[in-house]
Amino acid sequence: MMIQIRTVMRIVFKIKNGKIQRGYMNIVTKFWKTILISALLVIVLMPIASCGGGGGGSSVSPTINYGNVDGYVYIPYGSPAARVAEATPTGYKPVAGAMAMATCGVSSKSASTNSSGYFKIQTVPTGTCTIQIQIGEYTTTQYQVNVSANQTTRVGDAEGIKMTPVTHGAIRVTANVAGGMIVIDDKSTNVAMPAGLSYTFSYVEPGAHTVGMSKSGYETVGNQSVAVAAGQTVTVHFTMVPTGNRPPIADAGEDAKTFAATYYTYASNVYTPHDFYYTLDGSGSNDADDDTITYNWEQTSGPSISLSDSSASKPTFIPTQTGTYTFKLIVNDGYRDSDPDYVNVYAVRVNGKLVYTSSSSTKISKVNADGTSLAYLIYENYNNSGPRWSPDGNKIMFTTNPSRDEETYYIATMNANGTGVNVLPLEGGGQDWSPDGTHLLYSSLYNGIYEVYESETDGINPTRLTTTSKDKTSIGYSYDGIKIVMTQEYGYDNYEVVVMDSDGGNLARLTDDDKVHIRAVWISGDKILYTTADWFGGKETLNVMNSDGSGKQELQLPDGVDDVRVPVMTGDGRFIFYTGKDNKIHVMYADGSADLNLGIYGSNIDYHPGP
Repeated sequence: MMIQIRTVMRIVFKIKNGKIQRGYMNIVTKFWKTILISALLVIVLMPIASCGGGGGGSSVSPTINYGNVDGYVYIPYGSPAARVAEATPTGYKPVAGAMAMATCGVSSKSASTNSSGYFKIQTVPTGTCTIQIQIGEYTTTQYQVNVSANQTTRVGDAEGIKMTPVTHGAIRVTANVAGGMIVIDDKSTNVAMPAGLSYTFSYVEPGAHTVGMSKSGYETVGNQSVAVAAGQTVTVHFTMVPTGNRPPIADAGEDAKTFAATYYTYASNVYTPHDFYYTLDGSGSNDADDDTITYNWEQTSGPSISLSDSSASKPTFIPTQTGTYTFKLIVNDGYRDSDPDYVNVYAVRVNGKLVYTSSSSTKISKVNADGTSLAYLIYENYNNSGPRWSPDGNKIMFTTNPSRDEETYYIATMNANGTGVNVLPLEGGGQDWSPDGTHLLYSSLYNGIYEVYESETDGINPTRLTTTSKDKTSIGYSYDGIKIVMTQEYGYDNYEVVVMDSDGGNLARLTDDDKVHIRAVWISGDKILYTTADWFGGKETLNVMNSDGSGKQELQLPDGVDDVRVPVMTGDGRFIFYTGKDNKIHVMYADGSADLNLGIYGSNIDYHPGP
């Protein structure tokens, strides 16, 4: 090359007056040919020289590119302690000391997380790499990532890498309001109670933990201690109370009486039985802050029953037997419970049996006093009415009109099951059996006036006991059979209560108020139960007086009852059966504390204590 340069220099000096002398033209041409050939040789021979190989020539290494890998590692709250960063995924905290290893082919590099849970592995070869995260007591997590040159590749999703403990349980936190911040082991979890009022921390280290909650504007609540077992979930509930909130007040209603009984509904000539139920009433409960209240009823004593809905303001229950049923009511305003309030409900299953005239007056039926065992005894297409039990309860006296003329009525008897009907040769209307069961008391026309008669039970030896010129009705013996009570006509819309000896002597008037006393019956305690109305068909009140007419008083009726017809009292004086203005049979406590509509159409009721 040095020779060639000198040659060029000599050519340059041969140029004169801007022209190349002829003798040197060939030399210039040869020079440029030499330069071109030399350049081609360099291009061709260069790759050969770079291949190494023979001749001891040296090799040249290719260029290798690098990138970086980073990420954040988190563990659930309730896991072993770690430093907490300011911003973490909900329910998780960053963990320091977790090992992150990147394996790219045969190359491996690693880094540990810092207190914020952050790691960065630098100068990682580009291409596909396996990233493995490890920390003691946690399941190893592995990712596949593509590393690009001069870039940092983030491992994990938007919330980072979440580690799962190998052994863990769970804590379910519930509350009555949303928004409270949850604390586990005195560290904020960054979890606010959601609108669903429940949040579960799924990966909690087994062992003892504390759980707390706080919310601005609410009273401070204490931490709760829990023991978490592997594979189990423990539930913690917090009741958050607004500052200054007043507790609600529970009102379980007044103590009351009711019945254990069966009642009926009637449709298409069919009676359908139902268990009678009682309705508790907590609607008087209230909250001074006008918060919405919820109810929690619980039976605390008495025969065991089931409430229809223990969270209702007015739940029902079916009394099954005689006894006092006690219930506790607690109400909650969404923040705290009220003090408990209690109510006692006394229920009784009335013993005995009833016989009565069905509403059509063609049927006589019977039913137990508690509403069970409803049955027809006699069912004809003519009038049968006014049934009365014999003292032993084995027979029934009644009035019948077999001729269907609706004018000629006879006294008849039958067995308690409706068999053995015996029409006696006695015209009139049946009224009562003598207490010893040997005689029948009945009313019959005499010179156009209904007088009182007595006969033996087979109808022989009828005897007229009264001779006044006034109609008599509602006739019955005293318990000892010595006296007879009845109502007697004294004028239009004026029937008064009178008594006389069982032989008809010593007739005495007990009422004198110019009203209609339609019903009078002897009851226990040597008293007389009777009804009073201002006119026939008017509202009837219920009254009681001594057998001599003294001590008259009107009895209190249950709420909603204002008309009591043809009443009859149980022998113990505790209950009264009657026909209401709905023409159905009712039973009430004699003190007026409760009433039960049996739902049975009937009148002329007679009661027997049984069996």
